[in-house]
Amino acid sequence: MADYDVIVIGGGFAGATAAREVGKAGLRCLLLEARDRLGGRTWYSEFAGHPVEMGGTWIHWIQPHVWAEVTRYGLEITESAGAASGQNCAWITSGQRKTGSLEELRTMLEDGVARFCQDAERVLERPYDPLRSEGIAELDHLSVQDRLDQLGLPTEQRDVLAGLWSTCCSALCREGGLMTMLRWYALSNRSFSLMVDAVARYKLRNGTRSLIEAIVTDGKPEVRLSTPVARIEQDAEKVVVTTQGGESFSSRAAVMTVPLNVLADIEFSHPLSTGKQAASRERQASHGVKSWAFVRGTQKDFFGVAPDPSPLTWIQSEYEVSDGTLLVGFGPDANLLDVKNPQAVQQAVRQFLPKAEVLAADGHNWDADPYSRGTWPVFRPRQLTRYLKELQRTEGRLVFAGSETANGWNGFIDGAIETGLRAGREVAQLLDSSAPGRAGVIPNKR
Repeated sequence: MADYDVIVIGGGFAGATAAREVGKAGLRCLLLEARDRLGGRTWYSEFAGHPVEMGGTWIHWIQPHVWAEVTRYGLEITESAGAASGQNCAWITSGQRKTGSLEELRTMLEDGVARFCQDAERVLERPYDPLRSEGIAELDHLSVQDRLDQLGLPTEQRDVLAGLWSTCCSALCREGGLMTMLRWYALSNRSFSLMVDAVARYKLRNGTRSLIEAIVTDGKPEVRLSTPVARIEQDAEKVVVTTQGGESFSSRAAVMTVPLNVLADIEFSHPLSTGKQAASRERQASHGVKSWAFVRGTQKDFFGVAPDPSPLTWIQSEYEVSDGTLLVGFGPDANLLDVKNPQAVQQAVRQFLPKAEVLAADGHNWDADPYSRGTWPVFRPRQLTRYLKELQRTEGRLVFAGSETANGWNGFIDGAIETGLRAGREVAQLLDSSAPGRAGVIPNKR
């Protein structure tokens, strides 16, 4: 007899949601997390004496899955100051700093985004069915840089657009897939303003930790932290999961929610499909940074953008604190900025705020983190059409989830929850179909 009905591997939002769902279905569940905390690529921590998000942060009511959870658990939201009003703006073009109001900058961006995303309505009429249109194939080979090159925009507009999309990709524009950005835009009702609000404005008042804890408390799985998985074996009756510490646990099925860039680090007794192996070798695109800076004095409602390969392509004020301001910034390449080095961060911040004095800096190198190897998921060119369905597909007794596999908000908390809901449903159906007296489940490969 197996130790558990289901083992969920990965304690981010996909894993926590899947664990809750199978628990609600009356199944015995073990949740294994490699880190010493839950949350995955979200991490509610502390900087300069203030609680901050080191990873994923923003949510919105147009993201249906996360908003349902906010409603379910009665959580409150708040706003990021820079994204909310940002009347003091700076942008870098042709290596020079320009300043103005948020309205001026948004006018330039809105026109450019409308042209950049001109195909969104045609190919993503139903954005939660991202492969429905035949037109997807003709666009999926293009990178963000390819589309920028096609548009023939004025230099200033091109530079601010490059900063926007490089930030969204957490990668250089030549690395992120055009279709990934079109999906964000289509999911935002093809509105630039709504997209910015969805991806950079509203957040949980008590942090992402408040939601992950609510989900896990509700589902009541057995949780083991600091337990990275080394090997997974399966046959027609059970799954055996062996940790790096040498412990083994068995279950009737398992849910895999580890990030795509980490999937190849786990050994499988039955090799995964060639599609999953190829996707994991290629890796998704993001390898950027999220940087926190404590600067002296008030930088009220500040927002800035710069084209890649600037160390920081996006920066905004988040909190006014005693003696200063906490700024949050994003860059496309972790190799370009040591987020824990105040001098390096000060140099990056000063392209936007020339007199800024950075008193402290912090962040987490998600690209070097062995349990993520990247920031939020962003498909490269050709990966959507080649791999999405394959990454979602069950193999034997292994069900796959994670934000990479979302039909909707790929790369967001909402997408992770979407896939956790799907995985919970699929694993319950799998176990029901393999119950005594029904056909067994055997591994399958493509």
